[in-house]
Amino acid sequence: MMRPDDEDCRYFAEHGYWIAPVVFTTDEVERFRAAMDRVRAGEYRTGRPPTLDLPIPPDETALRKIDNAWWSDPDLADLATDARLGAIAARLLGVERIRLWQDQLLHKPPSGEDRTRIGWHQDWDSWRTVASVDRFVTAWVALDDVDVANGAMQVLPGSNHWGLLQGQSNFLGTDLDAQLDRLAAQHDVAPRLLEMKAGQVSFHHVLTFHGSSTNTSDRVRRSLAVHLVDASVASISEFDGWQHYNLGLLQQRGGAVGDAYDLDDLWPVVFPAMPTAQQERNS
Repeated sequence: MMRPDDEDCRYFAEHGYWIAPVVFTTDEVERFRAAMDRVRAGEYRTGRPPTLDLPIPPDETALRKIDNAWWSDPDLADLATDARLGAIAARLLGVERIRLWQDQLLHKPPSGEDRTRIGWHQDWDSWRTVASVDRFVTAWVALDDVDVANGAMQVLPGSNHWGLLQGQSNFLGTDLDAQLDRLAAQHDVAPRLLEMKAGQVSFHHVLTFHGSSTNTSDRVRRSLAVHLVDASVASISEFDGWQHYNLGLLQQRGGAVGDAYDLDDLWPVVFPAMPTAQQERNS
């Protein structure tokens, strides 16, 4: 199993991101694409709907974002809980155990519309009011070749050292240049476009600013953002206008503030490896 070496970890610590070589085979990528299409069409093979599906109603010219798509399809569950991703995350974070926090299915159509943009944001801004630690890393799995034309993800190298900049994150923002100008008033910014092949995976720190531009190509851009966390994460409850739904999910199951996010059907252990749905079906 491929894991980052010491130089890779130093690069991640300095720049806030790291791109792995191709992780998933062509056959795996095709399987995951088919699963994404099923979930987008409302076909939930597990019988379990995802947490959130935006926009409402679906718009074929806009970015489609589906949270916890892994709940709804066994093939996406295999992807989101793949031990290869967990092993890399553990190495980059320097921890022993990794859990899945959530995934996000991202379908960026070739519409040329501003609504296919993703604004500059830090992931930690969404989770800081419900999670006790910031030891998160996102594995962004490219299921198509991604480049400037179809709106590849961009990062701001080194922004993981800026701390949390409250009020500066806007996932739904469409004026990326205006956002960048505001950030440039305080920091040196030099966006890096992450061009990747289908099956490659980029990893970014929870404080690293990232976003993506419009898909102006004639090609779809499909990806799964797999958010992974140190398994020691516990629940907290602060309120700043909005709280991530994971705290509510824990409380619905009888958990209290201060309890660990350790329910395996909601936040499964990804590393050390556990049997995947495919392995269980084959056993």
